[in-house]
Amino acid sequence: MRCIDCGREMERGTVEALAPSVETWNIFTSDLEKAKTGLQGFFRYTVAVPMQMEEQAAWHCPECKKVLMWVRSRE
Repeated sequence: MRCIDCGREMERGTVEALAPSVETWNIFTSDLEKAKTGLQGFFRYTVAVPMQMEEQAAWHCPECKKVLMWVRSRE
């Protein structure tokens, strides 16, 4: 897979949480949704992304030092 920032080939691996927790959630909001204002901005569409203790597929860019994770969302 190529890095979306620099275009260099990324190395595949996994990411796993080390801190013990039952369940942690992150929220993804697209740039288009963030741009909404007024009443529309109050009702933004978001996607819940679970960060569980299990391993997640990931790619690392040695050039940018960034990690791209592949995680199933819950809508």
